[in-house]
Amino acid sequence: MKHLTTSVALCLSYISIAQAELSMPSFFSDGMVLQQKSNAKLWGSANAGDKVTVDFLDKTTTATTTPDGQWTVELNGLTATSKGSELIIKVGNESKTIKNVVVGEVWIASGQSNMEWSIKKTGDTTADKQAEDKLLRIYTSNNRTSVKPAKNFAGQWLSTTPKNTPNFTAVGYHFAKSLREKLNVPVGIIECAWGGKRIEAFISDASMKQVKDLHYLVDAKAQAIKKHSLEDTKKRDQNALANWKKKHEAWKRTREGKRPVKPQLKRSPALNPDFHSSIYNGMIAPITGYSARGAIWYQGESNAKDNSANDYQKLLKLLIKDWQKQWNSNLSFYYVQLASYGDRKRTGWVTIQNKMRLLLHDPEMAESNIGMAVINDIGHPTNIHPQNKHDVGQRLARWALHQDYGFKDTLVSGPLYRSNNISNNTLEIIFDHAKGLKTSDNKAPGAFELLDANNNWLPATAKIKDNTIILQNKKIKHPTKARYAWDTLAAGANLTNAENLPTSCFTTE
Repeated sequence: MKHLTTSVALCLSYISIAQAELSMPSFFSDGMVLQQKSNAKLWGSANAGDKVTVDFLDKTTTATTTPDGQWTVELNGLTATSKGSELIIKVGNESKTIKNVVVGEVWIASGQSNMEWSIKKTGDTTADKQAEDKLLRIYTSNNRTSVKPAKNFAGQWLSTTPKNTPNFTAVGYHFAKSLREKLNVPVGIIECAWGGKRIEAFISDASMKQVKDLHYLVDAKAQAIKKHSLEDTKKRDQNALANWKKKHEAWKRTREGKRPVKPQLKRSPALNPDFHSSIYNGMIAPITGYSARGAIWYQGESNAKDNSANDYQKLLKLLIKDWQKQWNSNLSFYYVQLASYGDRKRTGWVTIQNKMRLLLHDPEMAESNIGMAVINDIGHPTNIHPQNKHDVGQRLARWALHQDYGFKDTLVSGPLYRSNNISNNTLEIIFDHAKGLKTSDNKAPGAFELLDANNNWLPATAKIKDNTIILQNKKIKHPTKARYAWDTLAAGANLTNAENLPTSCFTTE
């Protein structure tokens, strides 16, 4: 659930002073968190040629506005702070003071409803729902789309208090809480998630158009816009509105009968959050450049309903590369593999789970810090929003702690398929992150299958041998391919490592 106060809602475009001569986007506001050890940027507008001075932590930084009145200041060499300080921006005789600013770690939290899901909707403990931490802060906002990249994303920074915490993104909160416990520095989360939305909506138009295999998603939006712009559509809307006005005026004179309902006119498909780049334009574009360590992502449920599931690896890679380009940074990116779920109409569910796994091995991502949290053990057969967001946030944090913050002893994941060896009538599976391989229920490993000579998948007997799995089926003399947890419910999947982290679905095909 989004949380936006009246004062912020009134400031939908910019924080302004003296008739908007000096203005900045809303996220540069009281309580904000700036990224340490980076060139943390501030930007805004003023009169052309004005000198802009920024004072923060006993250091002064200056800039001059461009001919169109834009300015950017970089705060270099910031180190983590333990209490809030004032940041003062001056232009001529004008001055803007941003209060309670801290320096620490900043992360973007995006995706659809399972990222947006608030703490009060989860099974979290009362202690979590009433948590208080002045140095764990979340930028809360409203959802919005835009035809073109917007300059502002209205919202406000809120610290962790019993009043605010229940409305926070649960995954984002638990991720940040895990970082706070290990790093002991302020952590800020910028939440920009939207329930039920597709991945392509979060990718810029320019990037979407660069990948030919994804043009069908671009074309769908173009066709919708073209259809909407047809003259008969405009006339139909105009006639409906005129007819309503006529009836409404008559009703106002007599007040008899029911009041005529104003017709809902179709807005431009360019603003439809189900089409590519619409959410990027409204919610991502404004914050690109706000210095951050990385992003966490929980999405895929909406793309599991159609053929785009087959392209999810391309889409996710494109999103990561796009954001890294827009931020001009090798932004770390950690995502959640879909949980187990019983809706078999979503035929692309396991496909998307596996495409997410395959991205970890994509050579084009070798230079990026990416990682995947496996949660097929905490899904729900009938609820697409599993309540356990605590483990989701913690499992994402494992990747960040290991790859971004140097906690090399932190195990990042449950077992991930690496390779296989075939010997006569057995097939051996080798994993990464498999130390202490075991089952969660002390039963034999389940959910393994082998492919027979007629291309039928048959259940396999699985045995743990050291940190590998040996598969066999008496009906299959020469196994060639295997798979695991290849089902939306991950029925029978019980393989974990010593830290009880579950094994991802996989196929050796």
